[in-house]
Amino acid sequence: MDSAPVNWEALDALIVEFAKSENLLEDSFSSSPPSSPSSSSCSSYSSSPSLSSSSYHSRLTIWKIRRSLEAGDIDAGMDLLRSHAPSILDDHRLLFRLQKQKFIEHLRKGTSEGRDLAIACLRTALAPCALDAYPEAYEEFKHVLLAFIYDKDDKTSPVANEWSERRRYDIAGLMSSVLRAHLHAYDPVFSMTLRYLITIHKGYCFRQGIVSPISDLTQRLLLDERDPPATARESLYEAPPFDEVRFLNYS
Repeated sequence: MDSAPVNWEALDALIVEFAKSENLLEDSFSSSPPSSPSSSSCSSYSSSPSLSSSSYHSRLTIWKIRRSLEAGDIDAGMDLLRSHAPSILDDHRLLFRLQKQKFIEHLRKGTSEGRDLAIACLRTALAPCALDAYPEAYEEFKHVLLAFIYDKDDKTSPVANEWSERRRYDIAGLMSSVLRAHLHAYDPVFSMTLRYLITIHKGYCFRQGIVSPISDLTQRLLLDERDPPATARESLYEAPPFDEVRFLNYS
């Protein structure tokens, strides 16, 4: 079978777009005129310097937020959110998940100060948010209170999943997905294409039972698991929050 010819100019444009998006090239380079008329047809592969710079800084912010949440520093992550994407915290579903993780992280310290902070978080943030976050939120709120009783090292406790540090990575992945969609800060086409090719190569080596010669790249460029999809923004047409106490009086 004959191989398809390589469009080298399109490939060059793809690499340049990636380099600009990662701030590896100066704006003066990206603003220089094309070397040939045909290369102008590939302009769709590259973005303007300002857009590339904006995407780079947005992705850097998302990376900082992700690392803060993965380290259990929920306050730092929420401070960054307030600075760069405050509207995200208007979604009570996301806010409830963050506050619940913050409550757990205070208790995880195992100190009297941490316990006091957890109680303060419970009273001022987590409980009010649980009333109108989503239908199951209040049940989750009552369930997470068991963390006061069961130790974090008790693997058989009913709140073992809440204590698990895996929860940090789950909330970090979710927030990363939401922020990428909100800030339009997606990875460059070249890096996504490279990850796709490496994934195919990794699967081939696994099926053949051989060691990949690029295993180091595989470990550094591929995530262990996919981030969850971004949740849709809360609709303005959803039913308003209700007073649970008033509702229970009718039962």
